[in-house]
Amino acid sequence: MSHSFLSGETAVEIADSVERAVRLGSVQPGDRLPSVRDAGILLGVSRNTVASAYARLRDAGILIGGPGRGGMRIARIHPFEGRALELPSGACDLASGNIDASFLPPLAHVLDQVDLRSSGYDAEADDPALVALVRERLGYEGLDTRHMCFVSGALDAIERAMRAQLRPGAAILVEDPGFPPLFDLLRSLGARLKPMPMDEEGPAPDAVSALLRSGAAAVVLTPRAQNPTGADISPARAQLLSRIFADYPDVLIVLDDHWGPLSENSLALLPPRHGRWLFVRSVSKFLGPDYRLAIALGDEVTIDRISRQHALGPRWVSRLIQRMARTLWASPETDRLMEAARAAYRERRAAFLGALDEHGIAAQGRSGVHIWVPVRRESDVTQAMLGLGWAVQPGEPFRIESPPAIRIGMANLTAASARSAAHDLARCLAGPRRFLS
Repeated sequence: MSHSFLSGETAVEIADSVERAVRLGSVQPGDRLPSVRDAGILLGVSRNTVASAYARLRDAGILIGGPGRGGMRIARIHPFEGRALELPSGACDLASGNIDASFLPPLAHVLDQVDLRSSGYDAEADDPALVALVRERLGYEGLDTRHMCFVSGALDAIERAMRAQLRPGAAILVEDPGFPPLFDLLRSLGARLKPMPMDEEGPAPDAVSALLRSGAAAVVLTPRAQNPTGADISPARAQLLSRIFADYPDVLIVLDDHWGPLSENSLALLPPRHGRWLFVRSVSKFLGPDYRLAIALGDEVTIDRISRQHALGPRWVSRLIQRMARTLWASPETDRLMEAARAAYRERRAAFLGALDEHGIAAQGRSGVHIWVPVRRESDVTQAMLGLGWAVQPGEPFRIESPPAIRIGMANLTAASARSAAHDLARCLAGPRRFLS
């Protein structure tokens, strides 16, 4: 491609020229920029100037990649989860991945119990009452809660841990298929993603072991209700993975337990007892996404680095939000709603998987609210389903090396609608061209 859009003599001017080209559509996501050497020759500036410009763009999330194979590329302009779905009138949304909001506890019921007074700048960053509740609840699950801090969501914790400990170009093991916003985040930091193949019990141990032997700085895992496959790490799989991780104490082990208390099974994979680790529990799935609050546990060094970095920017998560979250989490009504949510999601998942099985459609969805269906041509199936009134998510953003599939969110499906959706999917897969792999 032509790189005529590149201009400038300083790092700021060069970075501005790339950002302007992105805004104008002169370059597209995935387009490669010239190497630092070639760009320097093209512009008549030093390599250090170009490297500084590229670093600015990478930190801004505009470029991904790094030195070596693949080079610097334009990142996706809009993060995956931020893209609004434009659905035809009457279409049923099985693509967005949202949870059933009827199971989220309403704040109005406990608002009179929340301390609404404003805190000062010198108050403790982490609300002591919430800290105590976290130690009680997560300690009961067998987690080490000695070192913790609160951040604005799971990805916020992961980003801060990666920035504090890893260099651009570091290899990071990720689930494949996995969570697109995590891929976007890690690539924006200049990481090299190494995909771990998945089955319903989690990542394949032999593959994990081989990847770690080839060199890695971190591993990011979802222990329960993995998005998009619904994988749930079993006790047997957890034991194998723990043995593997024990041989690599310098590798940062990250567990993103986003489903948390909504999980039907206990937490089988615990963080390693020694070495570097981070465990993240967001409140988004059981209290609501708008709280933007997550608990980060970890080894002393990792939590200290996250806390110091957080203190330099946001300084603290809103203490008012912390107090609201603590009050809701401790409420018996919230416990009742979580129990109802577990039962409802289990029934809906079973109904949908059962209906798919009746049509001979292979699918994966052991836990959580997502079903992963292997297909041959994702775009054909998603378009055919949309024509029948169902919006499903093509698997491409979730995949690195894994084969094609579609993701179906069943959080809001009834038993009747699950049968209808499965029937229509069977029609799409058995059409003029067979798309099921």
